[in-house]
Formats: sequence, C-alpha cells, structure tokens
Amino acid sequence: MRFTKRAAVLTAGVALLAGIGLTGTAAQAAGTATGGAAAAACSTSNAVTKRTGSVDSIRIELRYSTSSRCAWGRIYSADPGDKVWVDRSSNGGGTWTGPMGMTTVQSGSDTYTPAYDDAGYVMRACAWNDTTGTTRCTGWY
Repeated sequence: MRFTKRAAVLTAGVALLAGIGLTGTAAQAAGTATGGAAAAACSTSNAVTKRTGSVDSIRIELRYSTSSRCAWGRIYSADPGDKVWVDRSSNGGGTWTGPMGMTTVQSGSDTYTPAYDDAGYVMRACAWNDTTGTTRCTGWY
C-alpha cells in the first residue's frame, strides 16, 4: 500500500510538471494518495449540458453534474487529432486558467475532459479542429 501511494504521488507530480492531465486509474490513484480529493470530489452523474458551441463541424458541450457541482468539456462529430479542454475563471471570464484537461480524440468521433470543481468559478469548454487549426469555445457558465 505504501509503495502504491508513493507511485501515485510520483505519477501525479510528473504529470503536473509535464503539463498533462491525469485521467482514469492514474487520477484515482493520485487522489487516493493525496487524501481522496481528486478521486471523490467530482462525479459525472446527473449530467446536464449547460452550454454548447461548434468549431466547423465539431460540436462542443460544457457538461455539468448537478450532484457534485463539477463541469467538464465534451466534443463529438470530431475526428482523431481534434482537441477539447476547459477554462475556469473566478472573475466572470475576464481572466482564466486553462487550458485544463486538454484531451485529444484518439479514435472514434468523441471525447471529454476530466471533471473539475466549479464552486466559485465560471467555466467554458473549448475545442480545436486539427484539420483547419480553428479554435472555438462555448459561453461561460
């Protein structure tokens, strides 16, 4: 157990330094090793779409969990290489932190970012079309 916690913390630290987000088992292990905050804080249950947009033919959604008060980005009708991420702002979008959780479509036509706590923030989802180089975002929510 002690080795697993150290490995998870090391993995999370390397990911942060490298500027990449954790997903799936690595994020859950890192959350467990650091007190459970990352693993237990956000859930995607009771999800609703709060904002939508598009970049060329790619559809963008800002998804929100009414049970955990967390938000994440989703794209669909996309191609491998297209990207989605979220931005988070504490001043209504004047300045923001992002891109957060940038995720690339690996296969198929859709993908989503990790979920982030949005208490005290507004968030938006953004997408980049790999073919045209165009970026667009949803409105802030």
